[in-house]
Parts: sequence; structure tokens; C-alpha cells
Amino acid sequence: MANQYKGCCVSINCVDGSVVQGEVSGMSDDNETLILKRPFKNGIPHTEKEIRLKASMIENLKIIKAQLENEPVINNNQVAKNIKKSVPVPKSNNVKQKNKTKIAPNSEPEQPPQNFTNHKERNDACFGVSLDTIVKEDFDFEKNLALFNKKAFYNKIHKKPDLVPHEKVSNKYKHTENVLHSTPVKFRQVTVPSPAINEYITDDGLVVPSITSELRWKLFNLVEENGLTTGRQNEIIGRAATEMVLQLLGGGYRFNPRNEHQWPRVVVLCGPNRSGAMGVNCARQLSSYGVHTVVVLSEPGLYTPQLANEMALYQFTTGTLITSAAELHGLLDPDFVVVSLADEQTDTVSRNITNWAKSVRSPLMAIDPPSQGTPSVVVKYSLVPALPLSYSESNGKIYLCNMGIPTQVFHLTGIQYKSPFGSKSVIPLHNNE
Repeated sequence: MANQYKGCCVSINCVDGSVVQGEVSGMSDDNETLILKRPFKNGIPHTEKEIRLKASMIENLKIIKAQLENEPVINNNQVAKNIKKSVPVPKSNNVKQKNKTKIAPNSEPEQPPQNFTNHKERNDACFGVSLDTIVKEDFDFEKNLALFNKKAFYNKIHKKPDLVPHEKVSNKYKHTENVLHSTPVKFRQVTVPSPAINEYITDDGLVVPSITSELRWKLFNLVEENGLTTGRQNEIIGRAATEMVLQLLGGGYRFNPRNEHQWPRVVVLCGPNRSGAMGVNCARQLSSYGVHTVVVLSEPGLYTPQLANEMALYQFTTGTLITSAAELHGLLDPDFVVVSLADEQTDTVSRNITNWAKSVRSPLMAIDPPSQGTPSVVVKYSLVPALPLSYSESNGKIYLCNMGIPTQVFHLTGIQYKSPFGSKSVIPLHNNE
């Protein structure tokens, strides 16, 4: 009896919700178990070459392909002897109807239902090729599993290029440094009639030319004639120097009212010139923040009018004044040192003061130093007014202070000027190499 349906390809809906497909190879001796070879379960080739389905497990059975070569075609309502199969009928009153169907050996097959063709078309569209062509070929598990080898796939697409032997990476970066180097776009909005040797550039890419000492004196004399006196100029650059020192000392973390036992001490070295007057002005303003200041005069017997005016105000502070070089030996390392000893006309500075400045371990910042640097003193920072001179390396890092000079005053000296400061009063300058 089973031989009559042997070779038919069937699709079986099981009571557990799974779908099994395969080729009928026979029936069990008791005709209660259907044997399928080359089985598929839920569209995936089964691990076994042959499976057995009891009649109680079968809910619905469909004929996908009949026997080959003169074998009778079996429709989807025909099942093997004693194989239980539920015929798809409309559900009513929520009761499932199941029929047991036995087929006589010589009985003619029933006509397939009208929707059989539609089922066959959907199966062909789903599987793409004939089922018997697929199931008759042995499934290559190793080949197909290799398609899901993600590790090998990613190693292939992320394969590292071969390195040149003995090649070493020279750049090592700290966590605070940028790995990608970028050069800002350089453009000019300040031009001078007779520029000096060096050129500088701001963080924003603005080119700031250096000027000669002659052009600088011309600029300051002209602005003083029009109301921006030397006293007001000293106050502007003294204020900028004070803010720099406060930030370099630690800013808000250091200047906390609860931190009275660690209040900083700053020594200001002053010469008998305009730079010295700026230094005393800075000391006075630092003292107003509670900083312990010590003003050291390099030549106590010489007082310019500017220096005398600043000293008169400084004497009302709680700061200390040193006029003897011998007293320097009693000064331990301060937190910071401001150097205001020389200008462009200064050739020498007291050796006792320069030796002491060399011996301290504190950072040094110069206010308006000479272009070639303070004699015998090397500083870490330099604060300069308006436009820079062509400074040497002994002046350290250059910071430019906005003096508030009107634009028309620059134009009267032949300088085409547009402010490079943006929203800041002090900006760093870098050598424009």
C-alpha cells in the first residue's frame, strides 16, 4: 500500500506548529507511521537523513509533487492508510473537525480543490526550485557554516597592512594633546609701514607684524598727546599683568578665602624706568587681592616721575619695599617673580639682583622687556603692550596686551589696524614660521 505513494513530495503541518517537508519513502508495518527521507523542518534541512512521523502528530498534509514516471498523482486530500489528517474546513462553534480517510488500492483519486493550484504557485515562488532537486543533493554543512564565520570575515575586511621592517612611530601623544594636527588659516588685518624682522600669529590665525622701537615710541607719544597719558597706560598694562599673575598662581583654587594659610607671595624687581613703574603698579594691584608683595628697587637713588607716582600709591599697601641688595639674601623662593628691570635704553642691571633672579626656582614674567631681553635674566613669560617688537628667545612666551589705543591713532602713524584681540584683553603670540 505504501509503495503506491512512495516518491511523493509532501508538506506536513504538525500539531506542534512545525512544518515538515520531504519525500515519502514508506510506511511502518502497522501503517501508523509515515517515513520521510531528505526531510526539511521549517524550511531548514534536517540533521537526520530520514525521519518518522506518527499519525497523531499530523494535522494537515499537502502533496507538493506526485510520483515520477506514470505514478498516479495524489491530491492534498489523500493520505496513506490509517494516517490521521485534518481536512481544512471552515471552523464553526470553535470545534476542530478531524477525519480519518482510507484509500482503496484501486480507487480513483479525488479531484483537487480549487485552491490547490494557488498553493502550488506559492510553494514554487517560495522555494524557487523544485523540491525534489534540493532533497536529492547531500547538504554540505561545512561549506554553509563557513558562510557564517564572522571572525574570518572581519579579519579579511580589517586586515592590517604589512608594516615596513624596523619602522617605528615617532609621535607619541599625551592624553591632553591632539592627535590630529591642524594649522589655522593665516590672514592679515594689521600692516605696518616698516615691519621688524619677526612676525607673530594668534591662536585664531591672525598675523601680527612686529614693529621697530622708533615706530613704537612714535605711537605712544602720539596717543599720550591725545589724552592716554603714561599713568593711564601703566594702569592698563599693570591690570593685565595682575590678571596673568593671579591665573598663573592658581586662580580661584588658590585665592579662596578659606585658604588663608597658603596665601601666595610675589616679588617684583623694578628698575628706574617706565618698565619699573609698570611693575610697581602691578604690585599695588596684586596687594589689593591680598597677595604678599615685595618690591625690590634695583637703583634706589633714581626715581623717574612715573616711578615716583607709583611708589607713592604702593606705600599705602601692606606690601614690603626693599632698597638694599643685601636684603635679597633673606628672601626665600617666592611663588612668583615679576621682572620690570629694563627697557630699550637699559644696557646693564644690578648683578646682585640678576644673580638672585637666576637662583630662584619660581617662574619669572617680564613686563615690557627690551627686544633682546633683560640683561643676564631669562624669563618664562613676557607681557608686551599694543604691538610687539622683534623679541629674542630669552623673553620666553610672548603675550600681547590691548592698551585701548583708538584705531585712528594707529592710522596717523601709518599702521593699518584692526583689533586682533577679539573678546580678550590679553592674547598669546606664536612665531609665524
